Amino acid sequence: MLPPELSQVTIFTTAELRARGVEQEDVRRAVSKGALNRLKRGWYTAHASTPAAQWHRLRALVELKDHPDTVASHHTGAAVLGLPVHRPDWSRIHLMRTDGGKAQNRAGVIIHERVGDCGVIDAALVAAQTALFCPVSGLMALDHALRQELTTLADFDRWCALLGNHAGRGRLRMVRKLADGRRESPLESRTAYVFDCWGKSIEPQFDVPGTNYRADGRIRGTRVLVECDGLAKYDEDGAAAREKVREDDIRALEWEVVRVTTDLLDERVTLAHRVRDAIARAERNWG
Repeated sequence: MLPPELSQVTIFTTAELRARGVEQEDVRRAVSKGALNRLKRGWYTAHASTPAAQWHRLRALVELKDHPDTVASHHTGAAVLGLPVHRPDWSRIHLMRTDGGKAQNRAGVIIHERVGDCGVIDAALVAAQTALFCPVSGLMALDHALRQELTTLADFDRWCALLGNHAGRGRLRMVRKLADGRRESPLESRTAYVFDCWGKSIEPQFDVPGTNYRADGRIRGTRVLVECDGLAKYDEDGAAAREKVREDDIRALEWEVVRVTTDLLDERVTLAHRVRDAIARAERNWG
């Protein structure tokens, strides 16, 4: 029988369970029924094992307990801080030393050397470290942190200077160029990255002249608007119908609209054709 108060505790050890009178057989029974989940040997949680980012965060909390002179870093730091990232390898925990110790690479846990004088988890450094591996993840994390006022571009620049000799430093420059706290979703950040690779810059949260509408973005130098359609965009009753009326009003003013989804970003040939055709139509109509 598990004490009900355990449901309010994020992680706990076998020893803590024993101190509450929980026997090993009780633990095995609770695990088999899904009331407990094993994070690693000797560590458990009463939380469910999904989604992946949340499970990764719970595992990270255990490793931080086992390695007290570290903080979460890279995409692990993003999970702890609640920053969005793009399809990371959740099987590997990334930590950073807060002392002068050397880096370590163990099965499933990578401990990096300290960066500068950092002794606590820092949103700007986490975004920069994440960008070293994946610029899309770095941009998602930095845009969100800027929007939530968790950091500043000056903070990001300071950490980038200290990471200047690391592999992947070229990705830091790209993320810095594109970072913008006006973006309202990770999908907008990923869209900005993909369009930039095509040589097209997106102005985020664009107020459409002559209307009360604001588009997710506009391709600079064109009359083409970009709308990023995430899973939650039309959750509200009637949202899809209102969006259709909104788009009709915008098109009546000779604006083209390109809709971007995660699936289209995964199938970029189709999206590239739609963008090219929208720009061509806008040039013909406006010209």
